[in-house]
Amino acid sequence: MRSHLKLGRLFGVPIGANIWVFVIAFFLAFSLAKVSLPSLAPDHPQSAYWFAGVVGVLGFLASLVAHEIGHSWVAMRNGVVVAEITLWLFGGVAKLEGDADDPGAEFRIAAAGPAMSALTAGVTAAAAWGVDSLGGSKVLVGLLVWLTLINAVLAVSNLLPAFPLDGGRILRAVLWRRMGRKIPATRTAALWGQILAVALAVASLWVVFKVSVYSGLWTIALGLFLFVAARSEWHNAAPAPDVLDRSVAEVRRALPRPLGATATVADVESVLAAHPKAPLVPLTDARGAVTAMASRDGVGRIPPAQRGLIPATSIAESIVALPRVSSTETVNGVLSRLGHGPSWWALVVDPDGSMGALVSSDVERLLEVAQG
Repeated sequence: MRSHLKLGRLFGVPIGANIWVFVIAFFLAFSLAKVSLPSLAPDHPQSAYWFAGVVGVLGFLASLVAHEIGHSWVAMRNGVVVAEITLWLFGGVAKLEGDADDPGAEFRIAAAGPAMSALTAGVTAAAAWGVDSLGGSKVLVGLLVWLTLINAVLAVSNLLPAFPLDGGRILRAVLWRRMGRKIPATRTAALWGQILAVALAVASLWVVFKVSVYSGLWTIALGLFLFVAARSEWHNAAPAPDVLDRSVAEVRRALPRPLGATATVADVESVLAAHPKAPLVPLTDARGAVTAMASRDGVGRIPPAQRGLIPATSIAESIVALPRVSSTETVNGVLSRLGHGPSWWALVVDPDGSMGALVSSDVERLLEVAQG
């Protein structure tokens, strides 16, 4: 879903548009100028309808961006990086670099888009009421009513529990919370997405023959897209036991540069803040050899006001006493030797002597992928 045209940035997020957006924009402007606006506000010049049609299309694109900005803003507040917002054939999509870490964040991110569309619908409805009350242009009132309906449709349709729509992601978040595991929740939500996509495509046949051929064909295309997307997500969440054959080197976390023998707990805290994925900070002795590791838990045990006074060695553990694994071992081999469970880590030693860390949360994610 690559963007063919960069439109700019909003809140630091790049915004782009697929070529199909401009095709849809033309048909929307034509439909507004020739059908929708003349029926909502009759007996006006064609030039007024066409001008309002172009403005309406710009408002429609802004509505799509607003919907995705809702997702993006909440995602960024929950620590998920937003790579780009792309407008395309079926609306818009915020491309996130990774998923939320917990079902609560997943729920908030998914719900933010429909909430933004509902808010936009409320704003345009209030504007339509205000313009009409003041005796303003009927064409403008008709345009605002149309934008209200568009945003209401965006809000409601995206709440359908058909993964990967927002409603399907909300369903996954709820199932994730109940099951305690993300992948089975994804498969269940994706299965419902496939079922609803088929139901949508079948219902579209009735629309084709009873209501409008154009609307019916469009809905069939949307149903097929949803089915393919949900099917892909369902397959991607299938059990993959071979992931446990990956080497520790592939899943280990890098450690920051070692701190010297005179480092304080505050120094450790600063390094960990600069390396949020690092569970440990290496500490060297007076000769420059790494002899101990300081952890986040150790920092947390020291009152903030005292961290600049207390030496880092007071919260460190000797590397001799730490569990060790080789970077050439497989994850399965480590599990058979050390077992698995929450909140543990092991020191990873490379053949050249460099060190990293294997963290329980990373291993648990691989186990979930393996078991499905």
